[in-house]
Amino acid sequence: MNSQPPKYFTRLLKWFCHDSLFEELQGDLEESYIKNTNTRGERKARAIYRKEVLKMVRMSVIKSELKLPKFIHTSLLKFHFLLAFRNQKRNKVFSAVNIFGLAAALTICLFAVNMIYTGYQYDKDFKDVDRLYRITTSVESPHGKTKWATSSFALKWYLNSIPQIEASSIILTNMYGYFEVNGQDIHINGYPIDREFLDMFNFEVIEGNPYDLFNDLQSVVITDQLAQKVFGDKSAIGKQTKSGAIVRAVIKSPKKQSHFSFEFLSNIEFMGSRMSPEEFESRLKRWQNYDQSYYSYIKLNQNSNIDQLESHFEQLSNEMTSAMADGNTYSMQLQPVSNIMFGKELIADHRHVYSRTALIILITPIALLITLASFNYTNLSIARAIQRSKEIGIRKINGSTRGQIISQILVETVVFSLLALVLALCFYKYLVPFFEMYISEFSALFTSQLNVEIITWFVCFSLLVGFIAGFLPSLYFSKISPLASINESFNKKGIRISTLRKVFVGIQLTFSTFCILFVVLSLNQKDQILNTDLGFTSADLIAFPLKKVDPKLIEAELSKIPEIENFSFTSIIPGTGGMSRRFGFSENRMDTFSTRYATTDERFSQVYSPQLIIGSEFTEGLNNEILVDENFLASIGVSTLDALNTEVIIDHYDVEEKLRIVGVLDNYIYDGLEDNTLPLMIRNLKDTLLTRYATIQIQPANADRVLSKLESFWPNIAGDKALETEFVSDKIERNYRPFFNMMNILSITGISIVVIALLGQFGMALYATQSRTKEIGIRKVLGASIGSIITLLSRGSFKTLFISTLIALPLVFLVFREMIFPTIAIKLEISTPHLLVTVIGTWAIVLGIVAHQSWRTGQVNPTESLRNE
Repeated sequence: MNSQPPKYFTRLLKWFCHDSLFEELQGDLEESYIKNTNTRGERKARAIYRKEVLKMVRMSVIKSELKLPKFIHTSLLKFHFLLAFRNQKRNKVFSAVNIFGLAAALTICLFAVNMIYTGYQYDKDFKDVDRLYRITTSVESPHGKTKWATSSFALKWYLNSIPQIEASSIILTNMYGYFEVNGQDIHINGYPIDREFLDMFNFEVIEGNPYDLFNDLQSVVITDQLAQKVFGDKSAIGKQTKSGAIVRAVIKSPKKQSHFSFEFLSNIEFMGSRMSPEEFESRLKRWQNYDQSYYSYIKLNQNSNIDQLESHFEQLSNEMTSAMADGNTYSMQLQPVSNIMFGKELIADHRHVYSRTALIILITPIALLITLASFNYTNLSIARAIQRSKEIGIRKINGSTRGQIISQILVETVVFSLLALVLALCFYKYLVPFFEMYISEFSALFTSQLNVEIITWFVCFSLLVGFIAGFLPSLYFSKISPLASINESFNKKGIRISTLRKVFVGIQLTFSTFCILFVVLSLNQKDQILNTDLGFTSADLIAFPLKKVDPKLIEAELSKIPEIENFSFTSIIPGTGGMSRRFGFSENRMDTFSTRYATTDERFSQVYSPQLIIGSEFTEGLNNEILVDENFLASIGVSTLDALNTEVIIDHYDVEEKLRIVGVLDNYIYDGLEDNTLPLMIRNLKDTLLTRYATIQIQPANADRVLSKLESFWPNIAGDKALETEFVSDKIERNYRPFFNMMNILSITGISIVVIALLGQFGMALYATQSRTKEIGIRKVLGASIGSIITLLSRGSFKTLFISTLIALPLVFLVFREMIFPTIAIKLEISTPHLLVTVIGTWAIVLGIVAHQSWRTGQVNPTESLRNE
């Protein structure tokens, strides 16, 4: 592959580099580029080349006299910057409103830009990444089309025979293991891989030889982050895991570097270790396993054509469709590895892969915030149109061209934007810890440490914002006729100017009203969620994990504490999810269904007090008793009244058990953030492998005393394993944290929009009153009161507020009912009193700003405003 360095940066180097140094420096850079291309891949080599060229911008390399492009005049540019700073100094309020408004917008946008930048860096460091592809699977059925990130393991027998493929690898995910550290098990996830995987993906080696992994089936390769967590600063080579695997090498973690998400690698050959080659092929050379966590990757030959390769996969797709013979059409596509992040939305993709939808979600607040912040500049510029037009008219009479007027306005907005960036970076650094706490679900897309590239992105983004904000005003002012700007004919355009300004103010107020409503309703929804009846009691309950300690030992110790009113052993903590699955059959085997499954003991009803429509609590010793919900009854076609003593059959790994219904749960919510329409059952069964938690019931006044006694006996029965107690109500609230965090981020964005809008309203109110100072003076001379003047100046704002509220109210209803409510199982309502109070408060704030400025202007002595008339 004949790869060339970036041409633009080569020309840039030639432009600023001294002629006597250019040939030598360019030769060194090209030599380094070729070396990096061979060792680190073309994309990484190009990035390094660009960075090295920029590093050459220093006094010892730059020409003594640079020739700028003809359209750039340094003297004129200096003059524009001088005028920009003079205008800022002369119009301090106008400048402050714009800078703080842009800073509020940029602060939130910088976080989104950081996440977009981080996402686009994924998988870019792999050598020859432009030749790496993943094979995905599409299934088209009569019910619709589904797209999978996985592919069939059967491809193992086909890929190596395709001439355009240099190498291929099939990996398996969702393999788990664990290390023991200080008596606690650290659960980790890993990938069984083949040798080709390490050939294709060049992970940085910290110590050891990763290829030693394939010497046997007991070896593993771990990441540096896991090695630090388990072994600290000691070497991990030769160390043994709790499951008996031996560490052969340590590699750099793929976290925030690649779409892969593993903590260890193992040898995929274990899959055939207990089978003959014939049996291995007969069991795995089946197209049906395309949806079973197998991921296939290929590396294209240097001189191969992707179109030729796709024709081979079209043939394989036809073969798969014929072999499946289930009425569906199957097709395999090639997805560039560098496009996996922010690519197509696929089922069963890797853990930290975010689709194009996530990119749109990140871009949306950027576009919204920058648009609204730009409205501030546009509105205030239009409000100052008459004053500013005279200045521009005189400049045109003196010979300024339209292009020079446009460049002057753009320079002003760029200066505003860069000053706002400085302020925004201060806010950004302060808010980083809070932002990281709120985005735990998107943490893979955020880099907390700033580097040169991220700051460069921030500066470029700020410059772009400056151009966007100044675009409309620059076009508007550049069209002003010199004669019209200095005589009365300019005022005839006042209707169009006023209309444009009102439209922008109306749009801004609509968004701000919507955001205020959203923030207030979000806080109300949080209160509703935390106070919702989940179908059981969580008050005054403390839970802790057993950590494989014998429940009988714990029961004996808990029985000795008189302050504990009751206790129960369960496989779950109600309200926090975590239920396993079972397959169920009705007694006549006519109905088959999947159900959520949990176990507990006979004290469950005394501790958690589940609400029952019908039935009773568990009986000690009867481990075939179950409590079910109404979805379970619907699955077996039994009514609630006929449910008691109905028998069902539960299957697990070919073991069937006949269970009996003794009660029907009433509105039991097993997890507020998940779909609760799937049937669920709770079984009276203790001392099983599923039992994971103990829950104790106490009086709040005895909490400290009980916790002290728990901590005193725990080391005697658990050794080094730490006791981790938590109130059940706190654990349930923590379970809602992902939803609350997302709402918090949206609320912060909403608050920024409100701040921008209020700053805009302040600026508009100030300029509106200043522009009508003489009119107000005349009205006062004619006997007008301060109240009538405030009413006059507030009339337009009142109409705009009324229209914006009419638009924002149904919009916020739509967002909550169609987008937010369906994502959680708890039934929520939109609070009408909160809506009314919020609308009244918004109107009071906006009208208060206008009234205050009107009152201040009304207090001015008329002789002061009319002395020059």
